[in-house]
Amino acid sequence: MSGLDGFLGNKKLIARLARDIAAGRFAHAYIIEGAEGCGKRTLAKLICSAISCTSEDKPCMECIRCDKIARAQSPDVVTVEADKDRVQLGVDVIRRLREDAVFAPNELPRKFYIIPRSDTMNVQAQNALLKILEEPPSHVMFLLLCENADDLLPTIRSRAPVLRVEALPDDVIRDYLKTHDERAKALSERDKEAFHAAIKLSHGSLGMAMRLTDEKNAAECLEYYKKAERYMELLADRRNAANELAFYEYATKLTNSKGRDELAKIYSLLADAARDLVNVKLTREPQPIFYTSPEKAREAADKFALGKLIRLTEIFCEALDSLDHNVNVSLSQVRTASAAAAAGRAK
Repeated sequence: MSGLDGFLGNKKLIARLARDIAAGRFAHAYIIEGAEGCGKRTLAKLICSAISCTSEDKPCMECIRCDKIARAQSPDVVTVEADKDRVQLGVDVIRRLREDAVFAPNELPRKFYIIPRSDTMNVQAQNALLKILEEPPSHVMFLLLCENADDLLPTIRSRAPVLRVEALPDDVIRDYLKTHDERAKALSERDKEAFHAAIKLSHGSLGMAMRLTDEKNAAECLEYYKKAERYMELLADRRNAANELAFYEYATKLTNSKGRDELAKIYSLLADAARDLVNVKLTREPQPIFYTSPEKAREAADKFALGKLIRLTEIFCEALDSLDHNVNVSLSQVRTASAAAAAGRAK
């Protein structure tokens, strides 16, 4: 069995790579795009192994080459990081890469350069990399990992096909953790709500889900989830002035010490909740992503009109976008509460 079979989800991407492996057809550079913790490094190593593997079913993950790559012990697989105490990948790092790239590999058919945070390269560094991408030595391959390929120069993107690693469905992450992570499995049995909240806040990232399902992080995730759940309950129950005031007080004072980061998580959950309720209105057999069961989602959806729910989804997504643009946290809470209230209550 090929090592590609163990890469979760992304069936079309894996099928494409499998065809390229069978044909021996590879580009000299790839951009691997996807959210934090989605498996970009794992995929990069699998590509290195597939090209280097000595077995017929590539990558076998058992031969000496595959084993050394998996254990990060091959001298021909180089991870390119920023200089110490630097956030950006600077031009000096890329110049050293270019100097090293002229030398032939030691034991593999190619020398691989994995750049985990390629979108942190400044313009000078990207232009320096472009010089070797335009005329690369035949024995090298570059694997540029990033969250958003659009953050790279168009000239870089034009010389490296983009491999997009998609977010995993919640059920895939849930099943994997229960099977392969004893700590996560124990959490799922001890506190189903906290486990569900951690999966939701992983946003399809297995790596993130593994971090969030430890005891401390899971408790924090549950706190965010409960805040979003309470927000929707108060929003639906504004039948009189007292209830209206209760909603505004709650919605404008959501965050504590974490500020922007906490509020972004809550707005993300609220957007998922609103989408769930829209789906309840539109489909016979909804598969909720925020609510823990179709019954809970239906009960909540009955309190809203479809048009209001569609508008709420837009409002929470707009609130998330405003936080990305550094809008003041308190101002964001007030604006979002006012817009959500204006969207109104059904019935």
